[in-house]
Amino acid sequence: MTDDIMPIETNKYRCIVYQKHFAEDLYLMFCGVEHCQVGHSFVAETDRPGYHLHVVLKGKGFLRVNGVENALHFGQIFITKPGEETSFKADPEDPWVYCWMTFDGTRAKRYVDEAGFTDGVNYLDCNIDPQHFYSLVTRVLDWPEVSPANLLFRTGVLLEYLSLAIESYYKTGKNARRTHEYPTDMYVKYAVDFIRENSATARIGDVARYIGIHRSYLTSIFRAKMGISPQEYLMQCKLKRAAELLTETDYPVQEVSRLVGYDNPLTFSKTFKNFYGLSPKNYRNKHKAPTE
Repeated sequence: MTDDIMPIETNKYRCIVYQKHFAEDLYLMFCGVEHCQVGHSFVAETDRPGYHLHVVLKGKGFLRVNGVENALHFGQIFITKPGEETSFKADPEDPWVYCWMTFDGTRAKRYVDEAGFTDGVNYLDCNIDPQHFYSLVTRVLDWPEVSPANLLFRTGVLLEYLSLAIESYYKTGKNARRTHEYPTDMYVKYAVDFIRENSATARIGDVARYIGIHRSYLTSIFRAKMGISPQEYLMQCKLKRAAELLTETDYPVQEVSRLVGYDNPLTFSKTFKNFYGLSPKNYRNKHKAPTE
């Protein structure tokens, strides 16, 4: 243990503070878990640095931001941001338990916005099991030592924590019409690259999550740019890869079907014939180079 970190632990409170910043774009400042007692409250200074993203694991409490108070409960996420007058306190009858991660950096606000916490929004329903957030926080608390490996580990866990918050927001379905940060051509390029690299296992929902946009928006811009839907493009990638395997290997048709992502060889053969006009076997016979 060094002066760069400060672990704090009691039977109700567990926290670790990182006193040095090792990156500019995104870094973890501290994280923890607190089992609040009746009457527990916290008042934050307006110049308090960082974004403090909490997940309510149990019980109830109250969050006040810039003079407006809201009652929160298990299964919600709340955040306090730099420059806000904030305080929160435990419910007198059912005091809450929460975990949190505090972070900052040039990319921090972007991720906060992606998670739905745009200006004026400080709490949302959590559409993912809160225990997933808790497990990430405890992973960091269990590995407090400062080392190059642990620095990368903590940053990785922080990104997982933020990705869960973003995924939770996506599951609300309220952000389908939000403003997207990148040109549509870039999203389509990312989608095409992902499908090509993962055609055997990818689903369109996976593609949308990978590039960070709603599935319906992906379908709309993909069709406008490529002239076909992402699902049709994925099928074409599978079948083109199947054609390569049929002409370049001696794998049985059933194995080719499995390798390109079709569990049912009959479905594969029918789809292949509809696309190429030949069954996989006849396609191989026609196009495979004779062996010497």
